[in-house]
Amino acid sequence: NSVGYGDPSTNLKLNLVYNPAGAFLPTSQFTLEQEFKKALLNDFGVHFNQLFAITNMPISRYLEYLIRSDNLEEYMEKLVQSFNPAAIEGLMCRNTISVGWDGYLYDCDFNQMLDMKLKPEYGNHISQFKPAALNTREIATHQHCFGCTAGAGSSCGGAVA
Repeated sequence: NSVGYGDPSTNLKLNLVYNPAGAFLPTSQFTLEQEFKKALLNDFGVHFNQLFAITNMPISRYLEYLIRSDNLEEYMEKLVQSFNPAAIEGLMCRNTISVGWDGYLYDCDFNQMLDMKLKPEYGNHISQFKPAALNTREIATHQHCFGCTAGAGSSCGGAVA
C-alpha cells in the first residue's frame, strides 16, 4: 500500500483472488471480502479494493490432488449438487474465447488446458474464426464446467450470480 495500491484515495487497484485450499466451494464472495479486508487491515495494515472468489476446477494439478486425496467423487457430487442455473448467463464462455499460442481457439482457458478446441464449423483457428458464430456456437463442455456453475458461479472476475 505504500505506493498507493489499494488506497481508496488513488486509482491504483489492488484486487485479491481467493481459491479454497481444499475440496470445497468458496463461501460468499461478499462475506470473504469483508473478512479479508478486516483481517488484513487489523493484522498487517493492508487495504485492497476487491476480492474475487474462484472455484477450483477439477483439472490438471487440482484433479490430481482430488484423486490422490480420494476426494474426486465427493467434490464432483458437490459441484453437480450446487449447480446454479442463474450462473449460466454470466459465464465467460458465452461471450469470450481463448486463443492458444498456435492460433487455435477455445471456449475458455480450461478447455484450452484440456485441448478442447472450438468445433471446426465455427472456425477453430484464428485465421478461420467466424465472429458471427461467437454467440451462437455450441460450447464444448465436460465435467469441469460444473465448477463455473456451482454456487454463485465462477469466472476470472469471481462470482457471476
